[in-house]
Amino acid sequence: MIKKLYITILSMILLTLTFTTATFAWAVMGEVNRVDGFQITMNQGSNLEFSLDGINWSNEITTAQINEIWRGARLMDLTSLDGTNFIGNRIQLVDAELNFEGIPNVNYISLELYVRTSTRYRDVYLVDNVSLEASFDNPPARGTYVLSRGVTFRSPVTFNLGPNDIVFENEVRTYFAKDAIRISLSELKTENPLDTRDNSELVCFMYDPTENPDRGYAKNYGGVDYLRKSKSVYIQLPTTPQPLIDRLSNFSPDNPYIPLDTNSKVASLIITDQVDGQNRPYYLGKFRLNIWLEGWDADSFDAIFEDTLLFRFEFQSAESIDI
Repeated sequence: MIKKLYITILSMILLTLTFTTATFAWAVMGEVNRVDGFQITMNQGSNLEFSLDGINWSNEITTAQINEIWRGARLMDLTSLDGTNFIGNRIQLVDAELNFEGIPNVNYISLELYVRTSTRYRDVYLVDNVSLEASFDNPPARGTYVLSRGVTFRSPVTFNLGPNDIVFENEVRTYFAKDAIRISLSELKTENPLDTRDNSELVCFMYDPTENPDRGYAKNYGGVDYLRKSKSVYIQLPTTPQPLIDRLSNFSPDNPYIPLDTNSKVASLIITDQVDGQNRPYYLGKFRLNIWLEGWDADSFDAIFEDTLLFRFEFQSAESIDI
């Protein structure tokens, strides 16, 4: 599926993005998709600071700063096998192959963040996915989540929504944009001369916040089967699996700064020659957060482009561990 979504930025720590859709190959079901909340924060007690440029540090990123990054952006549903390179889907509905490279902050959301601390907890993790138990109408104040309101849609055809779930012609159900979201976090090198690591030592992971592989990537049911039935077209599924972590990292019940695994480790902070107000050295890192609508997800329907989304990402500082 290939659709354009236009973004209007209103704030960073709590911002609103407005999307409108268009179509290349088939009629879309919806016209508007909204992201009504986008929050990036630290876990309580982590003592992390964030920055967009590595110079100006604060507890929030301003509207003006984000407007400079996302001005005039358009989102399209894309696909990726590494969380870094994004292409449009190959759907055999026209003579030409619909295959193009996604552009950051034009076709998908991409945000580079510096992070620092002056404590002894120098690894950074994405933590505490509460998406499954959270409510769109009453989102929690803590944790990581991707939520959406949901869109009711009457199917014009009978199709297989899941391996044991049939949607019948004229049946009305609710579909959720949150179920087709993917995120990736990639560690980046900073300009810090004391960081002597090579790129092979940097971490990167991709994540489906639903944590439901049965409704994940390249399934014969769901959105693909709907298109086959409604448009009477052949769709070739990709054969290479999408490498995802199955969950965010767990932490010791006895010490919240001790991770039990490195599933969702985002960055290792490296000592610098900068100090805080108490003359303690700062440890510095950098990472990129990418967010996209996965076009090969089983829940990628045109209907979800009428949905409204909420994002929140919570990060935790932690002890370094060997796995």
